[in-house]
Amino acid sequence: MTTTPTTDRPRDPVCGMAVRIDAATEDGLVAEHDAHTYYFCREGCLAEFRGDPARFVTSHHDAAPAPTGPIEIDQGMRLWYESCSCCLSDSHPEVKAALDAEREAAQAPADPGICEVAEAEQATS
Repeated sequence: MTTTPTTDRPRDPVCGMAVRIDAATEDGLVAEHDAHTYYFCREGCLAEFRGDPARFVTSHHDAAPAPTGPIEIDQGMRLWYESCSCCLSDSHPEVKAALDAEREAAQAPADPGICEVAEAEQATS
């Protein structure tokens, strides 16, 4: 299964997670370095960046750009969805939506059947 990203989000230079600028700004997860603004997904990544920004700036700027085509939903994405779908939603809302729809479609509708009393009467008749 593949999905197409719906938004362009900057990547956390420490872990590579896509970050919502508004949420990172509101939570104070922003750092300036060499006239560039960096956004982080959590305090731990921000603290690690502040400890040695050159280590992450180099890898961040030299890294290949994030893919812009469809995202492959592999077993790792499915495990992420099962363990923490809210984090997956923050990073890849289109993947969470696709997996939500997949889960909903997989649930078979309940067979109305008959009530237990009527079933017991049928068995004795």
